Amino acid sequence: MEYYCIMIFTGEEKKFKEKATEILKEKYPSVHFYFFQRKMYTERRGWFLGTLFTGYLFFEIEELTAAFFTELRAIKGFCRILRDNQNPTKIIGAALEELRFLINDGEVLGVSKLQFLPGQKIKAIAGPLVGYEGSILRVNKKQKRITVRSSLTDNGLTFDLKYEELG
Repeated sequence: MEYYCIMIFTGEEKKFKEKATEILKEKYPSVHFYFFQRKMYTERRGWFLGTLFTGYLFFEIEELTAAFFTELRAIKGFCRILRDNQNPTKIIGAALEELRFLINDGEVLGVSKLQFLPGQKIKAIAGPLVGYEGSILRVNKKQKRITVRSSLTDNGLTFDLKYEELG
């Protein structure tokens, strides 16, 4: 299987995933789209689901063909495939390991229990991210959020995750 990342209109991730699956699944049965969310909490909103990678969807397919790509590009909301439309780049190496980890954990990430030191690698002790390692950029102890740098894109996307600290 090959894995790729596409940019789509921000806020349209779930809608695009559903539409693309409906349009492409019969002709390309191996295609699967992934839209990741995370459980978040704020005092104002309470618990809610937030998009993990805003404006990005990931997909897997047996082989990326010109015919499939043409049909994918025709779906409303498609912006581009990463790296660019002339040079689609497979997700490989550490980025692929991270993507597979997210896929195996499910498309909604819950709250993990962490032990960490800022500037060092983290490792979840309990919860949905057990076994995940990443680089912490920021820690917001008041809101119990960490900002982690992802290896899924060349520009090093970051995302916030809710955590509980183990003593």
